[in-house]
Amino acid sequence: MRILAITSKTSGVGYHRIIMPIVNMQKDYCLMTDTVSEETFEGNYDIVVMNRMLANVTPEQMDSYRKKYGFKLVVDNDDFWHLDPSHLLYERYILNNIPQQIIDWIRIADLCTVTHERLAEEVKLYNSNVEIIPNAIPYGEEQFKDFKKDSDLVRLFWSGSGTHGKDLEILRNPMKRINFPVRTVIAGYNETEKPIWDGMICAFTNGLKLNPTIYNYNEVTSYMAAYADSDISLIPLVNSKFNSMKSNLKVLETAAKKNPVIVSNVHPYRGFYPACHVNSQKDWYYWIKLLVNDPDARKHYGNALYEYCNKNFNLHEVNKHRFAIYSKLIGNAGN
Repeated sequence: MRILAITSKTSGVGYHRIIMPIVNMQKDYCLMTDTVSEETFEGNYDIVVMNRMLANVTPEQMDSYRKKYGFKLVVDNDDFWHLDPSHLLYERYILNNIPQQIIDWIRIADLCTVTHERLAEEVKLYNSNVEIIPNAIPYGEEQFKDFKKDSDLVRLFWSGSGTHGKDLEILRNPMKRINFPVRTVIAGYNETEKPIWDGMICAFTNGLKLNPTIYNYNEVTSYMAAYADSDISLIPLVNSKFNSMKSNLKVLETAAKKNPVIVSNVHPYRGFYPACHVNSQKDWYYWIKLLVNDPDARKHYGNALYEYCNKNFNLHEVNKHRFAIYSKLIGNAGN
């Protein structure tokens, strides 16, 4: 099976949804590229896999390449294309007609892959051939080993982008209530979005009073270094349709370090055990205090999370499913 993967080599989505899975699945028969011309498709590929949409090729051009070179097109989506109006990128999406562009790519795909059933139902409105391939981690390998740095204080950890301002506001009051010694670690900082990040950091660190450490956005192949400086992951999420389409990746990353995770009791985390689910700011404070002050509880929840994720979201097992789906698509089922 010859696979051409088209994705940005610096994109976190591309890394988790295309680069890492396909390199682990088909090391000898794939090409990774983030630039496309007609010559790109001359390698006699069985499958072309891409994220969401391409900037320098139209769906019509891709369709002509497909007919000429005979490959099957797989379009992967791990996020919803209709953003909430309050989203940082909403105006840019509307101005550039990005939702419609994503839908146009979904329509021409031979196969669409998504991370979960809720997103699958949205994609099926435009393409009936949809398969669920969950996010997965190669636990115990490379940056996903359970190595952690030492710390005198328990570390509360959050990682994300500048689009999560409203999510972090959920933690502002619970963090203000903390009257016991902790460190806060926040990862993903982007200097070009400083005003946004200033507010997010203030919310998470109680105005820098909770011994903060701030990690800049890092290369996709080494970003887990920030997780090595953590003990408890906090994942607040506002309950909205857009957020409900997100994946559980942050939980899977936390599991790699055998840390416990406290999450908002909304999709994509609802029913995801053994995470610590919260429904109110009172719940946030309860779980933070319990896990900070009880090392046995941290170990119990962290180990349980790792065992669950390693069993259900291990990349090598998920790749067996991915390979079977791709084989069926090109008519090689069972090979």
